[in-house]
Amino acid sequence: MLANGPLVAQAIAWHEAGLDFADAFHLALSQEHASLKTSDQEFIKRAQTLSECRVEKP
Repeated sequence: MLANGPLVAQAIAWHEAGLDFADAFHLALSQEHASLKTSDQEFIKRAQTLSECRVEKP
């Protein structure tokens, strides 16, 4: 049994939508936060359409 099945399911869905799995997992983990800092421009661009969490440069 997974401890947080919905989080893993969300990460898998975002991965299937085109995000790298690690990026998708980090984005899913950040849902309770206002922002996620990253220098990955492609991730920033893709994540803006997927989540209410603001993904931005540090």
